[in-house]
Amino acid sequence: MNLLFVFVATGFQLPLSPSTDTLPNRQLDSVIVQGFVQRSPLAATPAAVSIAGAAEWNRFSPASSVAALNTLPGVRMEERSPGSYRIAIRGSSLRSPFGVRNVRFYYEQFPITDPGGNTYLNLFAPTAIEQMEILRGPVASVYGSGSGGALLATGSRPSDSKSPVRLSVMGGSYGLFQLDGQLLTGNEQHFNRVQVHHQQSQGYRNQSALRRNFLSWHNKRQVSDKYTIGSLVLYSDLQYETPGGLTLAQYNANPKQARPAGGPFPSAETAKAAFYQQSFYGGLYQQYMPTTRLSMEATVYGMYNRITNPAIRNFERRTEPSFGTRALIAYTAPLSNGTITFTAGGEWQKGYYQINVFGNRGGEQDTLQTSDALTPGNALVFGQAQWKPDANWEINAGLSWNNNTIRIIRESVVPNYRFNTGQQAEWAPRISISRKLGSVLVYGLAARGFSPPTSSELLPSTSVINTSLKAEGGWNFELGMRGRFAKQRLWLDANIFHFQLNDAIVQRRDASGADFFTNAGSTRQWGIEIASRYQALRHPFGLRWQPWISYTFHPFTYKEFRQVEQDFSGKRIPGIARQTVAAGLDLYLLMLQLHLTYQYVDPIWLNDANTAKANAYQLVGSRLESRIFKRLSIFAGADNLLNQRYSLGNDINAIGGRYFNAAAGRNYFAGIRLQ
Repeated sequence: MNLLFVFVATGFQLPLSPSTDTLPNRQLDSVIVQGFVQRSPLAATPAAVSIAGAAEWNRFSPASSVAALNTLPGVRMEERSPGSYRIAIRGSSLRSPFGVRNVRFYYEQFPITDPGGNTYLNLFAPTAIEQMEILRGPVASVYGSGSGGALLATGSRPSDSKSPVRLSVMGGSYGLFQLDGQLLTGNEQHFNRVQVHHQQSQGYRNQSALRRNFLSWHNKRQVSDKYTIGSLVLYSDLQYETPGGLTLAQYNANPKQARPAGGPFPSAETAKAAFYQQSFYGGLYQQYMPTTRLSMEATVYGMYNRITNPAIRNFERRTEPSFGTRALIAYTAPLSNGTITFTAGGEWQKGYYQINVFGNRGGEQDTLQTSDALTPGNALVFGQAQWKPDANWEINAGLSWNNNTIRIIRESVVPNYRFNTGQQAEWAPRISISRKLGSVLVYGLAARGFSPPTSSELLPSTSVINTSLKAEGGWNFELGMRGRFAKQRLWLDANIFHFQLNDAIVQRRDASGADFFTNAGSTRQWGIEIASRYQALRHPFGLRWQPWISYTFHPFTYKEFRQVEQDFSGKRIPGIARQTVAAGLDLYLLMLQLHLTYQYVDPIWLNDANTAKANAYQLVGSRLESRIFKRLSIFAGADNLLNQRYSLGNDINAIGGRYFNAAAGRNYFAGIRLQ
């Protein structure tokens, strides 16, 4: 049965509720999003934007954001092993063997994506993010390079209904233990937020243990009616083991096993394959509003990452200090019967990385193989105009100039080998037109997106400098609508897009599991993304029920891709499910909350030739929470109730067919929370 027809039938016979984002009774219409710099209600934003907030987080275990983000259309978060995350927005994980690439990430308005183009999303505690705004599609006109999209996250804010102290303790299957604490004092104009987090687990597979400690402090102070300052300091100590990919035979025989020894390569357990990362981030933020029409903002920050990565093929040590700044100015003026807002700004980043690769002798550092000094840098200058000729029409146009460079000096050879990507300057325009029709917004959007190779793609885990890799880019065209129907009780958000990407960067893996990259010619990426929620007409006996559903249709193919004697033109792009469905029911009765969730994922091709694929799978989960006292509640839940065998983070184009990284079977969690 075609799942698109199933959705259409279900979506209009059982429409879904306008659920909350950060408070149980707050509707999506009132959610304020940053979007393309100008803050506005979600219902009035002419772009493909999804929101993950308390309604999404509370349906699943607090140990991970994976399941919650996978309920959003067009978004797929994967986990090769606990702590090893990657995010695909409209298929952008094609080039991400691990980590987050081709997606920009900002936390509390501070840039987190480093100048090399990598985002260490896993350094954050899941509970540090109260709301995540996800922009799907090219955003280079405001947030810099990235054809995938952008993540804009914020933490919790003071509220009269909340206690200043939040504390939760949780345990679960496979040795899971998590402790979260928060102290939040003040009000919206002046607050301090301190968060601590500890998480550990043994993992479902052998060699997949995780331990993370996280500490952060966020401060905001409104000095006067015109001037606000803020600061962010965070520290993260993360370590997780990497079990490695399995062949289909190994996966079927014992999905819990780590990669066994093969040929000249040891097993993952013998190599003690793991990832150790210590991160420190500090930044300052200022906002000045001399008049109601003029606003100026500036951010300056520094970040330091120290990484140790014993792997099957080698032992890597990296230090990655970087710093940067972002500034913008906005001015609003009356024009005709409406207003026009001009925004201009820029962002600049610089890094000084040292990457040393050694042999791996039983998990210990051996002889030096390569030593490289990397100097990544990028600069962004942007401007945009937002014209609202009346209450119903809006025209938004933006343009940016982006320059990304990476210099590599191989210091382990004499004379030193030097490589420079040169001037990677790109122009990125964007224009959108929207019209309000009652309670419904209809919009059209055209934007150019591009993404240069990241530092990890130019110097991947093979330690071979890739001098031929080019930036990918293309135009995205989109039509969408969002608003309310059925006497304002049905919230519907839908869009259709077409994105033709040229010189698409794709991943390869050698026999050791090390990754390398190549350009794949052009791709044809069009799709449909729908999200819907419904608010019941009546709430008998105090019962409030809120069904919801989201649907994604991504039939992405290579338009033209020839490599040596192989022609992959017309083949399905691997790593991307053609169809996914996420649905659920949120039930509230007195002091009880029950969340039931379901997800279906189509089969996923695992290589460019489309000769191997992962089976479709279905996930069923539940979570029950009960308030004992005014501030104290207990919760418990289960994931993968059908005990499905599936791979949540496939290794695409792996030599020897080592594609599979098995996810956990049926598992449980329970905890207690004081708030």
